[in-house]
Amino acid sequence: MTRSTTTPPPRRGASELFWSAARPVLRLQLEQFRRAIRAGTFPAAPDPTTDVVTDVSADRVAWVGSTASPRFGVVDEALTTLSRLAATVSAARGRPFAWVDGGGGVLTVGEAAARCAAESADVDATVVALGFSDVLLMTSVRDWTAGLDVLLDRARRTGTVLSPVIVGGIPPMDRFRQTPRWGRERIRHQVQRLNEASVRLVRDRGDCVFVPFPDPDVGDARLGDELYSWSRVHQLWAAALAPELTRILDEDA
Repeated sequence: MTRSTTTPPPRRGASELFWSAARPVLRLQLEQFRRAIRAGTFPAAPDPTTDVVTDVSADRVAWVGSTASPRFGVVDEALTTLSRLAATVSAARGRPFAWVDGGGGVLTVGEAAARCAAESADVDATVVALGFSDVLLMTSVRDWTAGLDVLLDRARRTGTVLSPVIVGGIPPMDRFRQTPRWGRERIRHQVQRLNEASVRLVRDRGDCVFVPFPDPDVGDARLGDELYSWSRVHQLWAAALAPELTRILDEDA
Protein backbone atom coordinates (compact mmCIF):
# COMPACT_ATOMS: atom_id res chain seq x y z
CA MET A 1 0.00 0.00 0.00
CA THR A 2 1.36 3.43 -0.92
CA ARG A 3 2.18 5.54 2.08
CA SER A 4 0.85 9.07 1.97
CA THR A 5 2.62 12.13 3.31
CA THR A 6 2.39 12.39 7.09
CA THR A 7 0.47 15.38 8.43
CA PRO A 8 3.04 17.90 9.75
CA PRO A 9 2.89 18.19 13.56
CA PRO A 10 2.30 21.60 15.13
CA ARG A 11 5.23 23.97 15.56
CA ARG A 12 7.07 24.25 18.87
CA GLY A 13 5.41 26.85 21.12
CA ALA A 14 5.56 28.45 24.56
CA SER A 15 3.66 25.59 26.22
CA GLU A 16 6.15 23.04 24.92
CA LEU A 17 9.07 25.13 26.16
CA PHE A 18 7.46 25.41 29.60
CA TRP A 19 6.97 21.65 29.97
CA SER A 20 10.49 21.05 28.72
CA ALA A 21 11.80 23.23 31.55
CA ALA A 22 9.58 21.38 34.03
CA ARG A 23 10.79 17.95 32.88
CA PRO A 24 12.79 17.15 36.08
CA VAL A 25 9.66 17.59 38.21
CA LEU A 26 7.60 15.58 35.75
CA ARG A 27 10.12 12.73 35.92
CA LEU A 28 9.61 12.55 39.69
CA GLN A 29 5.87 12.32 39.08
CA LEU A 30 6.45 9.57 36.52
CA GLU A 31 8.57 7.56 38.95
CA GLN A 32 5.79 7.77 41.56
CA PHE A 33 3.32 6.48 38.98
CA ARG A 34 5.65 3.62 38.02
CA ARG A 35 5.97 2.58 41.66
CA ALA A 36 2.18 2.60 42.02
CA ILE A 37 1.83 0.35 38.97
CA ARG A 38 4.52 -2.05 40.19
CA ALA A 39 2.84 -2.23 43.61
CA GLY A 40 -0.47 -3.19 42.00
CA THR A 41 0.88 -5.84 39.63
CA PHE A 42 0.47 -9.09 41.53
CA PRO A 43 0.86 -12.13 39.23
CA ALA A 44 4.43 -13.03 38.43
CA ALA A 45 5.10 -12.63 34.73
CA PRO A 46 4.72 -16.06 33.14
CA ASP A 47 7.57 -17.57 31.17
CA PRO A 48 6.36 -18.74 27.74
CA THR A 49 6.76 -22.48 27.33
CA THR A 50 9.41 -23.62 24.90
CA ASP A 51 6.88 -25.78 23.06
CA VAL A 52 4.62 -22.83 22.22
CA VAL A 53 7.44 -20.46 21.29
CA THR A 54 9.07 -22.99 18.95
CA ASP A 55 5.79 -24.31 17.49
CA VAL A 56 5.89 -23.20 13.85
CA SER A 57 2.08 -23.08 13.75
CA ALA A 58 1.86 -20.62 16.66
CA ASP A 59 0.99 -16.96 16.14
CA ARG A 60 3.94 -14.97 17.50
CA VAL A 61 2.84 -11.49 18.54
CA ALA A 62 5.05 -8.77 20.01
CA TRP A 63 3.75 -6.50 22.78
CA VAL A 64 5.61 -3.18 22.71
CA GLY A 65 4.87 -1.40 25.95
CA SER A 66 4.55 -2.01 29.66
CA THR A 67 3.60 -5.57 30.55
CA ALA A 68 2.65 -4.36 34.04
CA SER A 69 -0.27 -2.22 32.85
CA PRO A 70 -2.17 -5.05 31.07
CA ARG A 71 -1.64 -7.18 34.20
CA PHE A 72 -2.44 -4.52 36.82
CA GLY A 73 -4.86 -5.01 39.69
CA VAL A 74 -5.65 -8.75 39.39
CA VAL A 75 -4.22 -11.72 41.26
CA ASP A 76 -4.78 -14.38 38.58
CA GLU A 77 -2.77 -14.28 35.36
CA ALA A 78 -5.78 -15.64 33.45
CA LEU A 79 -7.63 -12.37 34.18
CA THR A 80 -5.02 -10.10 32.59
CA THR A 81 -5.37 -8.42 29.22
CA LEU A 82 -2.45 -10.43 27.84
CA SER A 83 -3.88 -13.82 28.83
CA ARG A 84 -7.43 -12.95 27.76
CA LEU A 85 -6.25 -11.63 24.41
CA ALA A 86 -4.05 -14.67 23.78
CA ALA A 87 -6.88 -17.07 24.64
CA THR A 88 -9.44 -15.26 22.47
CA VAL A 89 -7.21 -14.99 19.40
CA SER A 90 -5.96 -18.57 19.81
CA ALA A 91 -9.55 -19.85 19.90
CA ALA A 92 -10.56 -17.75 16.89
CA ARG A 93 -7.54 -18.79 14.86
CA GLY A 94 -7.45 -22.42 15.98
CA ARG A 95 -3.72 -22.39 16.72
CA PRO A 96 -1.33 -21.69 19.61
CA PHE A 97 -0.53 -18.09 20.53
CA ALA A 98 2.79 -16.83 21.92
CA TRP A 99 3.65 -13.37 23.20
CA VAL A 100 7.11 -12.14 22.21
CA ASP A 101 8.85 -9.37 24.15
CA GLY A 102 8.89 -6.44 21.76
CA GLY A 103 10.76 -4.10 24.10
CA GLY A 104 9.19 -1.11 25.74
CA GLY A 105 8.67 -1.41 29.46
CA VAL A 106 7.22 1.80 30.86
CA LEU A 107 9.20 3.94 28.43
CA THR A 108 8.65 6.94 26.23
CA VAL A 109 7.81 6.26 22.62
CA GLY A 110 11.28 7.45 21.60
CA GLU A 111 12.99 5.06 24.01
CA ALA A 112 10.76 2.21 22.85
CA ALA A 113 11.67 2.90 19.22
CA ALA A 114 15.36 2.54 20.03
CA ARG A 115 14.81 -0.66 21.98
CA CYS A 116 12.56 -2.13 19.30
CA ALA A 117 15.41 -1.84 16.81
CA ALA A 118 17.83 -3.54 19.16
CA GLU A 119 15.51 -6.40 20.16
CA SER A 120 13.68 -7.11 16.90
CA ALA A 121 12.67 -10.66 16.05
CA ASP A 122 10.44 -12.37 13.53
CA VAL A 123 6.82 -11.95 14.61
CA ASP A 124 3.45 -12.31 12.92
CA ALA A 125 2.06 -9.05 14.34
CA THR A 126 2.87 -6.31 16.84
CA VAL A 127 0.70 -4.50 19.39
CA VAL A 128 2.03 -1.08 20.42
CA ALA A 129 0.64 0.00 23.80
CA LEU A 130 2.58 3.06 24.93
CA GLY A 131 1.78 6.49 26.29
CA PHE A 132 1.89 6.48 30.09
CA SER A 133 5.38 7.99 30.25
CA ASP A 134 4.72 10.46 27.44
CA VAL A 135 1.53 11.66 29.11
CA LEU A 136 3.17 12.28 32.48
CA LEU A 137 6.28 13.83 30.90
CA MET A 138 4.07 16.07 28.73
CA THR A 139 5.80 14.95 25.54
CA SER A 140 4.91 17.31 22.72
CA VAL A 141 2.68 16.19 19.87
CA ARG A 142 5.64 16.82 17.56
CA ASP A 143 7.96 14.49 19.48
CA TRP A 144 5.25 11.87 20.04
CA THR A 145 4.39 11.76 16.34
CA ALA A 146 8.03 11.60 15.26
CA GLY A 147 8.88 8.88 17.79
CA LEU A 148 5.80 6.81 16.99
CA ASP A 149 6.49 7.08 13.26
CA VAL A 150 10.00 5.68 13.75
CA LEU A 151 8.70 2.97 16.08
CA LEU A 152 6.06 1.87 13.58
CA ASP A 153 8.64 1.71 10.79
CA ARG A 154 10.78 -0.59 12.93
CA ALA A 155 7.87 -2.63 14.27
CA ARG A 156 6.70 -3.24 10.71
CA ARG A 157 10.14 -4.54 9.78
CA THR A 158 11.03 -6.77 12.71
CA GLY A 159 13.15 -9.73 11.69
CA THR A 160 13.00 -10.63 8.00
CA VAL A 161 9.31 -10.05 7.18
CA LEU A 162 6.83 -7.16 7.23
CA SER A 163 4.50 -7.43 10.22
CA PRO A 164 1.06 -5.85 10.67
CA VAL A 165 0.87 -3.44 13.62
CA ILE A 166 -1.91 -2.34 15.97
CA VAL A 167 -1.52 0.96 17.82
CA GLY A 168 -3.49 0.86 21.06
CA GLY A 169 -5.05 4.05 22.39
CA ILE A 170 -3.89 5.54 25.70
CA PRO A 171 -6.32 4.89 28.59
CA PRO A 172 -8.10 7.80 30.34
CA MET A 173 -5.38 8.04 32.98
CA ASP A 174 -6.97 11.03 34.70
CA ARG A 175 -9.77 8.78 36.02
CA PHE A 176 -7.50 6.33 37.83
CA ARG A 177 -6.54 6.62 41.49
CA GLN A 178 -2.90 5.80 40.68
CA THR A 179 -2.55 9.00 38.65
CA PRO A 180 -1.30 12.00 40.66
CA ARG A 181 -4.23 14.19 41.67
CA TRP A 182 -2.61 17.48 40.78
CA GLY A 183 -2.88 18.36 37.13
CA ARG A 184 -5.49 15.74 36.20
CA GLU A 185 -7.17 18.13 33.78
CA ARG A 186 -3.80 18.63 32.13
CA ILE A 187 -3.32 14.86 31.97
CA ARG A 188 -6.77 14.39 30.42
CA HIS A 189 -5.96 16.89 27.67
CA GLN A 190 -2.55 15.31 27.09
CA VAL A 191 -4.10 11.86 26.64
CA GLN A 192 -6.54 13.35 24.15
CA ARG A 193 -3.80 15.17 22.22
CA LEU A 194 -1.55 12.13 21.93
CA ASN A 195 -4.42 9.82 20.95
CA GLU A 196 -5.53 12.27 18.26
CA ALA A 197 -1.94 12.46 17.00
CA SER A 198 -1.79 8.65 16.83
CA VAL A 199 -5.03 8.52 14.84
CA ARG A 200 -3.68 11.08 12.36
CA LEU A 201 -0.37 9.26 11.96
CA VAL A 202 -1.99 5.85 11.47
CA ARG A 203 -4.39 7.35 8.93
CA ASP A 204 -1.58 9.05 7.02
CA ARG A 205 0.64 5.96 7.01
CA GLY A 206 -2.11 3.62 5.87
CA ASP A 207 -0.21 0.50 6.96
CA CYS A 208 -1.26 0.22 10.63
CA VAL A 209 -4.47 0.03 12.66
CA PHE A 210 -5.53 2.21 15.61
CA VAL A 211 -7.70 0.66 18.33
CA PRO A 212 -8.99 3.13 20.94
CA PHE A 213 -8.91 2.15 24.59
CA PRO A 214 -12.43 1.14 25.68
CA ASP A 215 -14.37 3.38 28.08
CA PRO A 216 -13.66 1.85 31.52
CA ASP A 217 -16.84 3.38 32.95
CA VAL A 218 -19.17 1.16 30.92
CA GLY A 219 -21.01 -1.83 32.36
CA ASP A 220 -19.85 -2.95 35.78
CA ALA A 221 -16.18 -1.97 35.41
CA ARG A 222 -16.52 1.13 37.58
CA LEU A 223 -17.30 0.32 41.21
CA GLY A 224 -17.07 3.83 42.64
CA ASP A 225 -15.12 7.08 42.51
CA GLU A 226 -11.70 6.16 41.05
CA LEU A 227 -12.42 2.52 41.93
CA TYR A 228 -12.56 -0.06 39.15
CA SER A 229 -12.91 -3.79 38.71
CA TRP A 230 -9.58 -4.32 37.00
CA SER A 231 -10.63 -7.77 35.89
CA ARG A 232 -13.48 -6.15 33.98
CA VAL A 233 -11.20 -3.43 32.57
CA HIS A 234 -8.80 -6.09 31.27
CA GLN A 235 -11.75 -7.96 29.79
CA LEU A 236 -12.87 -4.81 27.95
CA TRP A 237 -9.34 -4.05 26.73
CA ALA A 238 -8.79 -7.57 25.42
CA ALA A 239 -12.23 -7.55 23.78
CA ALA A 240 -11.36 -4.31 21.96
CA LEU A 241 -8.03 -5.61 20.66
CA ALA A 242 -8.98 -9.20 19.82
CA PRO A 243 -11.10 -8.64 16.67
CA GLU A 244 -8.49 -6.44 14.99
CA LEU A 245 -5.60 -8.68 16.00
CA THR A 246 -7.44 -11.73 14.68
CA ARG A 247 -8.29 -9.92 11.46
CA ILE A 248 -4.76 -8.77 10.66
CA LEU A 249 -3.36 -12.21 11.46
CA ASP A 250 -5.95 -13.78 9.14
CA GLU A 251 -5.16 -11.32 6.36
CA ASP A 252 -1.42 -11.73 6.76
CA ALA A 253 -1.53 -15.55 6.78
